[in-house]
Amino acid sequence: MGALNPLFFVAAVAAGVPLFLHLFRRYQAQRVVFPALKYLNRTNRDHARRIRFRQLLLLLVRLATILLLVGAGARLFLRGEGSVHPPTALVIVMDNSMSSARVVGQDRVLDLLKARAWETLSRITDDDRVWILRAGEPWTPAELVGPADGRAAVETIEASHGRGDLVAAVARARELVATSGFDHREIHLLSDLQATSLSNPADPSDAEGSVGAVVVAWRPDLPEMGNHGIDGVVVGGGLPPLAGHRSEMAVSVSGKADADSHLPLRIIVDGRIRGATTLPAGATTTLPLPASDTGWVQGYVEVDPDDLSVDDRRYFAYRTRAAPRVSVSGPGGIFLEQALSVLADAGRLERVGGRGDLLVSMGGTGMASVPEGGRVVVFPPEDPTALPGLNTQLAGARIPWRYSPPSGAGTSSVTGPFLPDPLLGVEASVWYGLTMDENPSSAPSILAEVGSGEPWLVSAEVEGRSYLLVASPLSPEASTLPVSTSMVQLMDWVATRWAGSGTAPPDRWAGEALPAPRGATHVETPTGDRPEIDGTRQLTQASRAGLYTFLASDSVVAMAAVNPPREESDLTPADRATLRAALGPGMVLVEDSSRWEAATFRQRQGPELWWPLVLGALILLVVENLVAAGRMDGRSPGGVAARSTADASG
Repeated sequence: MGALNPLFFVAAVAAGVPLFLHLFRRYQAQRVVFPALKYLNRTNRDHARRIRFRQLLLLLVRLATILLLVGAGARLFLRGEGSVHPPTALVIVMDNSMSSARVVGQDRVLDLLKARAWETLSRITDDDRVWILRAGEPWTPAELVGPADGRAAVETIEASHGRGDLVAAVARARELVATSGFDHREIHLLSDLQATSLSNPADPSDAEGSVGAVVVAWRPDLPEMGNHGIDGVVVGGGLPPLAGHRSEMAVSVSGKADADSHLPLRIIVDGRIRGATTLPAGATTTLPLPASDTGWVQGYVEVDPDDLSVDDRRYFAYRTRAAPRVSVSGPGGIFLEQALSVLADAGRLERVGGRGDLLVSMGGTGMASVPEGGRVVVFPPEDPTALPGLNTQLAGARIPWRYSPPSGAGTSSVTGPFLPDPLLGVEASVWYGLTMDENPSSAPSILAEVGSGEPWLVSAEVEGRSYLLVASPLSPEASTLPVSTSMVQLMDWVATRWAGSGTAPPDRWAGEALPAPRGATHVETPTGDRPEIDGTRQLTQASRAGLYTFLASDSVVAMAAVNPPREESDLTPADRATLRAALGPGMVLVEDSSRWEAATFRQRQGPELWWPLVLGALILLVVENLVAAGRMDGRSPGGVAARSTADASG
């Protein structure tokens, strides 16, 4: 029960008036001497009891009448299932992340969430303060709405392709209601409540800072769905393909494997289908990519859509690179020259006499002229007496490795957990020891080992330069590398992958900031819009998956493939324990739409009680008049005694 005019309760002090009159202003009958005292005393006692009862009844009736009138003036009401609620600060958190685009029957999940939001907005008043917060677009500010424009604001919400962080969204909602100054605060969370959207537990201080902010979460009743999608795309093993050369693409499909069901997979490059196959969910396959000229190449990989079609397509964009330029310092020998000639004839690399992208150093020569960003592969000399000169070159380049006289005896296979593929099957008979300084400037990286775990191929990063050191000389007596096809494969790996110009484009996810490259003035989004790049040099509204083209006037500066986050493809709902741990123990979960009205606006006002209180007061006034009239018709003890005495004497 509550009161709309609580100050009117001050009028309850008026109830003290009849109480005062009853206690201190009682009627005192006049004493008169009569005969026949015994008869008169008995009659007086009978009348006194009736008079005391009437006086007490009048006191209670008058007190009750005053209290009923005070209650009517204070406008008492019952709390319960009424439609009226006190002024409330409310935040409606709409989970419009990628999973809300799932189709259930004829509607999207987002449409079901909008229906609940409209139901809430139909009950707000001008005295409420209501915000709408989009969990799938955290960069957008909360929108303050009222009864007139609330429905239109919800109607404009569309499914984002980004990830929804419900814990962060509820934390923002708590901050909003905490600053409202309202006594009644609620947060309505409308979401499918994926487990992946609740990865961060709630901060207890958030709930303490927003006392009374009840979180009411609604989750629609959704059937279980075995979602599948494109989980990953890797072009060229992680490096952009060489211009004019064929490459390959590794594609992974997420979902539960079904031996009886295969998904059709297609690769579209520059608007044309370039490959197709079928594979079950949860599998990975490799498909060929056609050769492309120098420049940007864009496309996507797709499978047939299911109820959640956003993750059934994954985009890619890369810029083909020119063949790396390779130079040799020192006597390379016939085996090295033949391998480089084969690769040069195939267009895999370009031989240069001066400075190039990669330096092949025989015995450490030419290392002093390597520029910043350069890459060097070092083969040791066949003569062990030349090792001091090599170590001097290494020390001058601040490389933390040193060669020592041969330590290997017999034949050993080249192995290692990070062994490059071209070295599979290579055996070494002679190798130098490779030892590292006690205090290296960078962590060691051993790619291959021989014998009992001795380093055979190591890499080092020093002052912006990359070095690759081989333990065996480049001769048939030292290893099988020079006289096998591994020689050509190793030099191709060193030139195009280890020292390859260009790197794999970073993964870009929908909903995250997209940095703009230098020189870009505009960006063309997947919807065809061309917003201008502002001073932050970031596109903060990359809410949709697709290809983003950065432009300087009409020239293409760069391209970026933005894809939906993998977490949103997992539609597993969170259980109640996870929800309470993430959103706070006071969270209220509603899964039946018919219970939504009863669960929200929990401090609601029922019917007002003024009219039954006034009616009760009127009835009591009538009763008071009747009781008072009956008391007035009676006689006082003195009067009754006098009349009785007179009758007796007559």
